[in-house]
Amino acid sequence: MDEELKPESEVDAKPSGMSFLRSNGLIIGLLLISLFLNVVPGLRLILLPFEFFTTFIHEGSHAIASLIMGEQVHRIVLNPDTSGYMQHTVSGGMFAQGFIGSAGYIGAALFGGALIVFSSFEKISKIVLGLLGLIFLSAIILYIRDLFTLAVCGFLSASLLLIAWKGGRFLNFFAINFLAVQCSLNSFGDVITLLQLSMGAPKSQYSAGLSDAEALAKVFFLPAMFWSVLWIVIAVVILYKAVRISGRIRMKNEPVRQ
Repeated sequence: MDEELKPESEVDAKPSGMSFLRSNGLIIGLLLISLFLNVVPGLRLILLPFEFFTTFIHEGSHAIASLIMGEQVHRIVLNPDTSGYMQHTVSGGMFAQGFIGSAGYIGAALFGGALIVFSSFEKISKIVLGLLGLIFLSAIILYIRDLFTLAVCGFLSASLLLIAWKGGRFLNFFAINFLAVQCSLNSFGDVITLLQLSMGAPKSQYSAGLSDAEALAKVFFLPAMFWSVLWIVIAVVILYKAVRISGRIRMKNEPVRQ
């Protein structure tokens, strides 16, 4: 009896776990390195610029959501403890406030997930890094009003543009992958911190106002912990899907082994 041949697309639809791990080897390796650096007190300072990067993405997501809702953005501020805030006008209703309030943590997770996917394409690493550098430069011109935030965003913008301009293909590819891992880790870590704050953990000395979860709790009459858990679930789903998509792309780009 002739053996029925399966279409090639069907065979490739479910890659083996070992192939998936091999294809995501760089991401997994950088994840382990990041976790190691994070637990060693002296080495943790190496990750400080990436924490500021994620905070900027968080506050930038609030700013974009505010503009979409027709509000005006006054400024974006980064604090020395890597926290931050964004000031904008408030003229919209419950939906607008909910959209703006949720944009920070969800936006950071979406951005981290997008970076994971983009980091799968070695050829566009230079372009992505350059665009990120220009985004920081644009924010400096439009929304940065204090010296500390100016210094941090200026450093990040210059670093990204310099790597994109002078870095070779390998350095660009390594940089975008490390940035993807850091942004994803920090976005998830930030929402975990938010959950702890919702459970009564002490706030930072720079936190003068309400947290995002507390702000939404006042608008929608649901506890801050509800919003914290909801954003954690959304962040996990986004990052899981991004890693899966990235793994499939990397497997397709692997050289064929005979």
